[in-house]
Formats: sequence, structure tokens, C-alpha cells
Amino acid sequence: MAVIRLADMGDVLRIVDMIEDLRAAVDGPITVDRTWTARTVAGLIADPDGAVWVSPGGFIAGALRATVINPEPIACEQGWFARDRSGLALLRTFENWAVARGARLIQLSTGASGPDLSRLGYRLAERAWIKA
Repeated sequence: MAVIRLADMGDVLRIVDMIEDLRAAVDGPITVDRTWTARTVAGLIADPDGAVWVSPGGFIAGALRATVINPEPIACEQGWFARDRSGLALLRTFENWAVARGARLIQLSTGASGPDLSRLGYRLAERAWIKA
């Protein structure tokens, strides 16, 4: 079983490297701006409504946010990747945090050919369409 722990500032550059791998794995349409990404990850680590967890070969990052529809907090995943089979353990950690913080929903994204998360109790609610 992978060891999952809260990330600290010493993990930021390793997480940025994994975000590069994530972008490649999902054939992301834009390149990773490493400076921006490092600042964003550091901001989530420091944000009382944000959190980032790491395993030896993975991470998940997210934050609680309100929407324009309702002020109740939604736990929004902002990055999730694992090359060490810790993906489900990272997701469960994020879910537990979200529930403990009073999140009404948990919102995840996957690549276009990503896993079917319905077996974990999720349902497809929206699709993201992009145009470059």
C-alpha cells in the first residue's frame, strides 16, 4: 500500500514534474508553464481551502470552491496522476478530506479516454470541449 501524505513546499518541483507527465498522458492541449504551475501548487498547499497529497509516484490536488449556482462548497480536483498505482488511494484521501470539510460534491476530471468512475459512485455531469 502506498504511503500518502500531505505535500509540503519541498514537494512542489516533483509535483510539477508529475504534472508534465499528466499532460502528456492525457494529450493535454497546452504546455505546462512550470513557473505558473509551481506557484499554483504552492498556493494550494498554503491555502486553508486547498490541499495537495503525494505518494512516492503520484499526487492529487484540489480546493473547496463555491460555484455561481450555489455557495455550498464543491471539492474541485485540479490535478490527479499516479505512476505507482496509488491513484485510488490518493482519490480516497481527497474524498475523505472533502467530506470532512463539508463539500456538497466532489468534481473530478479525467482525460478523454480516462477511467469510468461510475464504479466508484461518480456520474458524468458535464463534458469539457476545447478549441485552440
